[in-house]
Amino acid sequence: MKINSYNITDISYHYIGLRVLAGTPSSARREEQTNTISRSVLKYVSDRALRLMLPEPKGTFETVGEKICQELVHLKFAQSIKGAYRLSDDGRYALNLLNEGKVVDLRRLMAIVHLKTYDNLRAVVQKYLDEKYIWMPIIEAKQLATEDYIQLLKPTFNGDARTVAESILEKVQNKNPKKIEDALRESILHKVFPDLKISVPLFRSLCDRLVSLRLLNIKRVKGEFAKSYSPCTINFPSHDWYVTLHVPLASDEIFKFYFCEPDMSKNSVQDKLITALDKAFSELPSEAGYYDLPDIRDFVCEYLRIPEAAFDEGINYLLDRKPAILTAGLHYEGISGRRKPLSRNRGTTQIYNLLRRI
Repeated sequence: MKINSYNITDISYHYIGLRVLAGTPSSARREEQTNTISRSVLKYVSDRALRLMLPEPKGTFETVGEKICQELVHLKFAQSIKGAYRLSDDGRYALNLLNEGKVVDLRRLMAIVHLKTYDNLRAVVQKYLDEKYIWMPIIEAKQLATEDYIQLLKPTFNGDARTVAESILEKVQNKNPKKIEDALRESILHKVFPDLKISVPLFRSLCDRLVSLRLLNIKRVKGEFAKSYSPCTINFPSHDWYVTLHVPLASDEIFKFYFCEPDMSKNSVQDKLITALDKAFSELPSEAGYYDLPDIRDFVCEYLRIPEAAFDEGINYLLDRKPAILTAGLHYEGISGRRKPLSRNRGTTQIYNLLRRI
C-alpha cells in the first residue's frame, strides 16, 4: 500500500482519531465521527501554532477526519463497520499506551506499523539509511536576481548540475520562487528515487510525518538547503541508545534497522549532550552570549545523530539542573515551522529560541 495523503503530517492526528473513536457512542455514525476528528485536529493545530508563535494554520481541515479514519483502518487500528468506524484490538492497545503515558512503546509501535503498511514511506526511509542525506533547495524571492541555482543541484547531480539546472530554469522563466523551488525539487526526486513515483507535495508531507515518527531530521544549511537525514541506522550503532526494530513485511521478509531512542533522563546521556553542546557553542556564532537554539538543535542532532524531539527533551532536563548550566531566552524573529522554539512546560508553558552556556 502507498501513502498518498498530503493532509496528515503529524502522527498526533492519529492519536486524536483514536481518542475520538473510543469516546463516541456506539450510535454515532461515520460523518459525526469524522467531523468531530476534523474539529479536534483544527483545535490541536491552532493551539500549537498559538503556543509556539507560529502562523495560523491554513484551511479548515474539513476533510482530514475521514482521511485519518481511513489511515487508522490501513494501520489496522480501526475497522469500518455498518456505516461507522470502530477501534480494533490493535487500536485499543495503541490507545491504552497513549492514555497510560507509555510514549516509548507507543512511538516504536507507530514506527513499525507505518513502515509495515506503506511501501513508499518505507522506500524513503530505506533511501535515507542507504545514502545518508537528501538535499533540497530553498528559494526565496530576494535571491532570485542574484543566486546561481546551479549550486543548488550540485549535492545531487555533481558534474551534471549545470546541464540539469539550465534545462529546468528554461522551463520556469519568470515563475515565482515557489514554482522554481518545486521544479528543482522535482528533478532531485526523480534522480534520488528513479523507481518511485513521488510528487513534491507528497514528499514534503512524508518528511513531516517521518520527523514526527522520529525517523527523520531536517536542518537548514546556509539558508539555501533543507538537508534531511535519518537518526536511525542499518549498521551496528556506536551508541547504546539504539534499539533494534523488526518490521514484518507482506513478502515474509523482515525490515530491520536500529531506532534511535536516547533516554534523556539518564545523566550519562545528558553528559553526552553537554559535550555536543559545548562543541556547538565553540563553532556557531553568538549574539550577546546567546546562541540561536534552532541552529544549536540542528548542529547537535546531526553531531549525535539523535531525533530533534530527543534534543528538546534533553535541553529541558539540562535546564532543570542545579546548579544551572544553561539559561534560555527568546526573541520573536525567525520562528517558523522548521525553526520551532523549545517548548518548556513547568506549571506554565513557555517557549525559548535562545540558549546560553553558564
